[in-house]
Amino acid sequence: MRYIVDRTTSKTVSLSIDKTFPVIEGERIDFTCVVTGNTIPRSVHYESSFLDGDIASWITENNICVIFQSPNMTLFDASCDMSSLTFSMTILRASSSYHQNNVTCEATFNGTDTDFTEGFITVEVNVPLVAVEMETKENITLQENDEVNVTCSARSRPLPHFTWFVSGRQIHDNYTITTFDETGPSGTSTLTYTGNRTDNTERLYCVAKSGEKQQESSGNFLSITYPPDIDVHPNGIPIEGIQQYNISCLILDSNPSVNTFRWYINSELVSEQTSNILTIDYLNRTDTNNYTCNATNGIGDPTTDFVFLDVLYKGSILMFNTTNTSMTEGQTYTAYVDVEGKPLPNVTWTRERTDAILLTENDVTNSSLNMTSMCEDTGNYTASVDNGLVQPDRRHFRLNVFCSPRKDQYTNSPDDISIQAGGMLTLETKIVAFPQPDITWYFRSNSSQTNVIIISDNNFQISKISNDAIHLLTLTIEKTNSSHSGQYTVIILNSMGQHNTSFSVNIIEPLSESSVKVEAIVAGVIGAVVFIILAACVVNCYRKKKKKAIEDFGPIEPAYTSNAMYYNRQPSIQSIETGENTNKIYAEVVKQTTRQQPEVVIADSDANTSK
Repeated sequence: MRYIVDRTTSKTVSLSIDKTFPVIEGERIDFTCVVTGNTIPRSVHYESSFLDGDIASWITENNICVIFQSPNMTLFDASCDMSSLTFSMTILRASSSYHQNNVTCEATFNGTDTDFTEGFITVEVNVPLVAVEMETKENITLQENDEVNVTCSARSRPLPHFTWFVSGRQIHDNYTITTFDETGPSGTSTLTYTGNRTDNTERLYCVAKSGEKQQESSGNFLSITYPPDIDVHPNGIPIEGIQQYNISCLILDSNPSVNTFRWYINSELVSEQTSNILTIDYLNRTDTNNYTCNATNGIGDPTTDFVFLDVLYKGSILMFNTTNTSMTEGQTYTAYVDVEGKPLPNVTWTRERTDAILLTENDVTNSSLNMTSMCEDTGNYTASVDNGLVQPDRRHFRLNVFCSPRKDQYTNSPDDISIQAGGMLTLETKIVAFPQPDITWYFRSNSSQTNVIIISDNNFQISKISNDAIHLLTLTIEKTNSSHSGQYTVIILNSMGQHNTSFSVNIIEPLSESSVKVEAIVAGVIGAVVFIILAACVVNCYRKKKKKAIEDFGPIEPAYTSNAMYYNRQPSIQSIETGENTNKIYAEVVKQTTRQQPEVVIADSDANTSK
């Protein structure tokens, strides 16, 4: 609202509206022009810069107002009241083109161009955000890293602010130019977009914001083309001997799809291989090479990737040698192998049955086993070559070490045995001998000088358990009596010599009732004698102590002295201790039947000797 006052005549024009600017496009605006002062105006009219000519005009005569220029009734309306000199004009629908234009009410008084008064108001019209749209209606296709300009426009006042998005992700790193057209009113934003494969098939759109309102465009879908991304890898561990072994050219990403594959082995084209899989009919160690895949989809240069195929092959024995496998004790034995494999194999030397590992050498091309032979080393052995591929390669061999029979150094069985009659008797010994010895058991009772061959029967059980050069010999009597007391001898004989082992056995019979009575009487007499001796010792100690006490008091009477001398001359008494030996009983029974042999007489001097 603005007032202009003629200070000489006190004539004023007061112009007002029924709203507060800015108004929204399309709204109605009512203007009221009141003329005050001591003179009635001759004419009043509304004019504006957004319209050529007056909007409305009145001529006042005889206290009435006559409109001599009617407004455009589709855009404006007008009326007057002479009683209050009030002239009204209405803009029916505010147009965005009226923004920042003045509406003026002018009153003329004496008909001259200099005698007038006016007031004006500047119109402000805002436009709601509408028509947010992309300039390009079709989907956008471009190659990766290429650029394209995309324009987005919107109509609003205040002018809009634009933001660009790709499927919800705001684009921050692309240069954006924003232009505005105030007369529109409209704004445009031009985005310079660089193709990125991660945006392929995504929607590019803009969001316009004006005041509290925002709106997004329909957008355009992106089709980003780019060369293929590939990865060449072998299908499984390459081991020599595999049939139909494949190397794959895996397409990780491509737009459009790959239409051509080429394979190269050490830069040499393999013409017959045109798919993404290269097949080797039979994998051989000579197939260790570089394998390259060349893939193209018509976009940019072909993409290449390669893999170095290192063909593995199992550990195996190329040569196996041994020294003489039959020898006597103390000689040196050597076994030797040459081996191959990728990766290099491990060689393990073991003794069979026990699976004892004698030697292990890792990642080698050869290995040797050296040892000084003993009779106990007789047995079967294995050289095993393994690098973790397929099954180990093995060589089995045997070593025979000849020796005369002898007692095993770790045997600790008793030679003298005493057991109660009726119990079980087990005689056991461990012998070292090779070749296999002959075994014969003999018995000589305490009352005889003749050695009798023992034959397995229901009461006597003979067994031999052999493990190469180690032999466990056992003789078992299930139920013993006094007739089994005596000497037992086992003779071990092979082509290298002989060894004898003897056992002294005492079978103890239970005591009779009369023997028990006699033993009780003897025990009573011994007890009485021990008691008398102990009592005499007590008396003698008492008298010695009393004698010493008397000497401490002065001269001693002869009678006392002789008594003391009497006791001092008594002989000293000593006690006698007795001992008892106990023998262990071994209760392992292994049955074995031996052939009957004629009686053999063994002299005492032959026992426990070796030849």
